[in-house]
Amino acid sequence: MEESKLKFVNMDIKTFHFNPIMVNTYILSDETGEAVIVDPGNCQSYEDAQIRDYVASKNLKIKYIINTHPHIDHIAGNPWCVSEYHPELLMHEAGMPIYNKAFAYAVAFGLEIEKMPDPDRFLKEGDVVTFGNQQLSVSYTPGHCDGSICLYSADNKVIITGDLIFEQCVGRSDLPSGNEALLQQSIREKILTLDDDVTILSGHGDSTTVGRERRSNPYITM
Repeated sequence: MEESKLKFVNMDIKTFHFNPIMVNTYILSDETGEAVIVDPGNCQSYEDAQIRDYVASKNLKIKYIINTHPHIDHIAGNPWCVSEYHPELLMHEAGMPIYNKAFAYAVAFGLEIEKMPDPDRFLKEGDVVTFGNQQLSVSYTPGHCDGSICLYSADNKVIITGDLIFEQCVGRSDLPSGNEALLQQSIREKILTLDDDVTILSGHGDSTTVGRERRSNPYITM
């Protein structure tokens, strides 16, 4: 199953729902044809085909794969995407202890994966990822797990949050390296400081806005 493409001012964002955990995989592109895949969760051949067909239909050049955090549902497609498109693989270094155990986590979730490729570059707070005419600002947002980041496009007023915050919910903090206090701090300092009309694209579920979550998310503590 796949979701219709979201259209922003300067950037196209295509959403796919992959693997049994239904992770949101995003492909960001613009008129230059350069593109980024965020959180490739594809782990079946028919899921690979959905990415291949979309990329081919748009004649895209995949410049980067970016993992918002190292949980297996968000990285399962790294091997295929790196092999297929030869992009740079980007993630935060603090997530490497979890990333290096990907095979064990995959077995626990009943997923079949190949050996994970090594990252080409580590992202950190304040970095800016550029592709085409786009810029994504990186925020380090621990709490769900170490190595969690958000990606913000100021021009398009959209932030990709991984599993930090969802529509009317927040990420789990009871998994390895999770921390509820850090989770809430990350939300307060990196999400709620944005304008109300900024769109939130989460790792699972539907999109929402900063304003809606500020007003009515029952899991945010102030």
